[in-house]
Amino acid sequence: MFINLTFDELQTKLNKNESLKIIDIRSPKSFERGHIKGAINFPYPMWSTLPKVSPEEEVVIICYVGIAGGKSAERLSLSHEKVYNFKGGMAQWKGEIESEQFGSKWDSERIYHLILGCLLLLSLPFSLLNTWVGIGYSLFIALVVIIFGITNVNLIKRLIRSYGFK
Repeated sequence: MFINLTFDELQTKLNKNESLKIIDIRSPKSFERGHIKGAINFPYPMWSTLPKVSPEEEVVIICYVGIAGGKSAERLSLSHEKVYNFKGGMAQWKGEIESEQFGSKWDSERIYHLILGCLLLLSLPFSLLNTWVGIGYSLFIALVVIIFGITNVNLIKRLIRSYGFK
């Protein structure tokens, strides 16, 4: 039998137990993009070559979102006593870590973009003195800035980088 861990429970275990073994079953490419410090990568298809793990040793299985990790943890729990599945997977881990590093939903960068967008919207009547192109341009820029301010700026930057753009 295995136990599902929340982010806070995993953090507590990581802080308390230096001998905790974390097995990341995602693909090697995903593992290279980011993993929990100290984790070892054994993609699910390679489980026949899983290194020897003492039956008494605490093992945490981590995958993308916790589903495959649950199946793997169930399989490993047949021969080991202390098996855990991080039910949020790396998706939750990255989300929690980034929210700790970059602040809350309304951090200063987003507030700045929101204010800038509102100022651009307020300047819209002044663009009436110019041309319709000026109005369209002002409106487009204002909406783009507001949207970037409200949405997760760091997520958008990370997505752009993941496709090879700098």
